[in-house]
Amino acid sequence: MILADKIIELRKKNGWSQEELAERLNVTRQSVSKWESAQSTPDLDKILKLAEVFGVTTDYLLKNEGYEAKDNNISYDTEVPQKQERKIHRVSFGEAEEFLNMREEITPKLSFGISLFVLSPVCLILLAGAGEYGLIRMNEDKAAMLGVAILLMIVAIGVTKCIIAGIKSSKFEYLEKEPIELEAGLEEKITALKESYRPIMGQRIAIGVAICILAVLPIFIVGFISGEDDGYHFVAAVAALLVIVSVAVNIFVRVGMKWDSLETLLEQGDFTRADKDERLQALATVYWLAVTGIYLGYSFITMNWGLSWIIWPIAGIGYAIIDTIYKAVKK
Repeated sequence: MILADKIIELRKKNGWSQEELAERLNVTRQSVSKWESAQSTPDLDKILKLAEVFGVTTDYLLKNEGYEAKDNNISYDTEVPQKQERKIHRVSFGEAEEFLNMREEITPKLSFGISLFVLSPVCLILLAGAGEYGLIRMNEDKAAMLGVAILLMIVAIGVTKCIIAGIKSSKFEYLEKEPIELEAGLEEKITALKESYRPIMGQRIAIGVAICILAVLPIFIVGFISGEDDGYHFVAAVAALLVIVSVAVNIFVRVGMKWDSLETLLEQGDFTRADKDERLQALATVYWLAVTGIYLGYSFITMNWGLSWIIWPIAGIGYAIIDTIYKAVKK
C-alpha cells in the first residue's frame, strides 16, 4: 500500500473530509487531494504532522509494513484484515455516476409519491364536509366512506411509486450502510458538485418554507371574507392548505434527494461512518414503523385526517432528538 492509499484509508477511518484533514494540517484541500491521487508527496514536516494527526508512526506511513498505533505500540499486519473492521468498498467514477443518475431518475417518482400522502385526505375532507353541510345527496357518514376509499387509492398509488423507487435504489444500498472509499480524484469532483449545488439548495428550501407559511392564507382569507358561520368554506380552506403543503413537500424531497446523494458518496452529514451503525438503522426502522402505525391508527379511529398529518413533523423532530442522544451516549 502506497502513501497515497494510506492517507485515504486513515482519513476515511476517522470520518474526515479532505477539507477537515487540510484544516488539521494547516494546508489547502488541493494539497491533500494531490497527496491522495499521488500527484505529489508531502514533505517531512507534513509527514510528521500526518503521523501525529492519524495516531500512527512515520514508519507506517513511509513503509509497506504493519500498522503501528502510537497509543499501544502494537503492530498489525496490514495484509490481514481485522475482524472488528467492516469491509471498505472502493467506489469508481463509473459507479458514482451510475448512482447519481439512478437517484436523479427515481427522485420525481419518490417526491410525487410522498406528495400524494399529503394530498390523500383532501377528497375525504371535502366530501365529509359537503355531506355535513348538505351540499351533496348523501349523509356525512357515506360521504366519509367514499372519501376514505379515494384516500386509500391515492395512498396505494403513492406507496407503489415509493416501492418502485426503493427497488431501483436497492442496488446501491451498500453506499449508505457500508464504509466506502472513493477512487483517487473522485472526492474532489463530488465536493465541487456539492458546493455548486449548495446555493441552489438554499434557494429551493427557502421557496419551500415560504410556500408552507403561505399555506395558511386560505384559512385566513375565508375567515376574513365569509366569517365564522361559513363552515364549508373553512373545510375547503383546510383542503387547500394540504394541496399547497404538498407542493412544498415535493420541493423538499427533490432537494433532499440530490443533497443526500452527494453526501452519501462523501460520507458526510447523515452518512458518516459513525452513522453507518446497524443498531441505529434497526432503531430507525422500528421507530418509523411505530410512527406509521400511530398515524394510521389515530386517523382511522378519529377520522381526523386533516389534523393527523401533524404527527409526521413531530415524529421527525423526535427522531432527531433520539438520534442525537444515541450518538452522544455511543461516544
